[in-house]
Amino acid sequence: PDPAPGNFLPASVGSLTQQLADAADLPGDPVDERRFRSFATITGALIHYRSHAETQALVDAWNDGTDPTAVGDGLEGLLRDGNFEPVTQADLDEALATESLIPLRFSIDLDDYETLTIARRGSRTETVTIETLKGLRSVDKTITIDDEVVIHSLVRPQEHFEERGIDPSARNLQPGQRSLKMFKSVPRADLEMLLPSVQVTFRPIDRIVVGVPAVASGVLVLATKLAPTIGLLFLLLAATLGLRDETPTIDQAALAVLFGGAVTLGAFLFRQYSKFKNRRVEHLKTLTENLYFRTTGDGPGVIHTLFAAAEEQETLEVLIAYRVLAGAGPLTPKELDATAETWLAAHGMPVDFEVDDALAKLDDLGLLVQRRTSRRVDVIPLPEALVTLDRRWDDLFDFVDEEAPADDQPSAGLLTRLVLRATGRDRLASLGAVPVPVRVPANDERSVR
Repeated sequence: PDPAPGNFLPASVGSLTQQLADAADLPGDPVDERRFRSFATITGALIHYRSHAETQALVDAWNDGTDPTAVGDGLEGLLRDGNFEPVTQADLDEALATESLIPLRFSIDLDDYETLTIARRGSRTETVTIETLKGLRSVDKTITIDDEVVIHSLVRPQEHFEERGIDPSARNLQPGQRSLKMFKSVPRADLEMLLPSVQVTFRPIDRIVVGVPAVASGVLVLATKLAPTIGLLFLLLAATLGLRDETPTIDQAALAVLFGGAVTLGAFLFRQYSKFKNRRVEHLKTLTENLYFRTTGDGPGVIHTLFAAAEEQETLEVLIAYRVLAGAGPLTPKELDATAETWLAAHGMPVDFEVDDALAKLDDLGLLVQRRTSRRVDVIPLPEALVTLDRRWDDLFDFVDEEAPADDQPSAGLLTRLVLRATGRDRLASLGAVPVPVRVPANDERSVR
């Protein structure tokens, strides 16, 4: 079955802005495309500014490593804002029980981790052809693929492994190590292969491929090359146990037979061990290749990627809610949710729209009009919304030097006028700009120079 729709909006801000501006299948009059694009631009800029400080704080906490709780809580909130869905223990158990699409079998001990968070977003179904018996047989199978998967893990301390007599290095683990990785296009049945401590084990077919030739070769070696050695050893054993009165003579020829048998046996065992190791190396190579081509980020790089993803999702939610309300409002939250989801599904995006989150963002931006008597919501008109957002952008940073005298504080708009003067009036005039009078207090003359 197709995966249930999540909250993830599979679109970019630019493409969805165009679709919403051109939408003739939404209630109400169409919006002005130029103004709506400006609305999308400044909305995205405001959301990005708000999250910038959070990004730096989380990256600093990650690099510092002294506050694991802050890192874990920050990542969970970030994944939630980016519309990632958590992978439950039941989902992971199902992946472990389901046959992998690559010819490998995995084992993993989840108790190795003090913290393990797995989240995914964007899923689809595909029909793939799986070859078996060295390509002699193939079957078509419909699978679910997750577009993006994020794994955050914290390995337990050294004491945990010492109590259980486990060598963590054998599981590719370092006690107390924190890991954050991001992957793409992951088959849901292969989810467990992304975990740091995953171990490759032999399948029944691997045991047959390695074991049957080994047994056949062993019988052949015993019947041919080791027969003289085995016969001599049998005679020596029988004489030792008193089953034979005559003890065979250990001369130079007998020693040569024993030595040759030992060399033959050692070579046989080494050859079988090499086949076993080569088979394991082949499996590890397959695992490494799959991880290499699916890995998209690691550590702080994932944090920046997740913040960008969260900003995009929040901007998309605001654009959809505003556009629907601008054309059809006032609406109840339930009506807004139904209208948005119907339009998104009609454009190939079946999504469980987060209406409460979108309304909270509109309210935070000062664009929401709530009608308490009818329990309906609306938005201010687009021209007024642009003015409101522009005013918010202008007020984001207002530096005041608390140690400087009041007369030395920059007047309103002084920084803008200084930039205009430094740029040059002639150049501004050539660009069609209106010259701005510059009135700078005397005590700011040095700054102008």
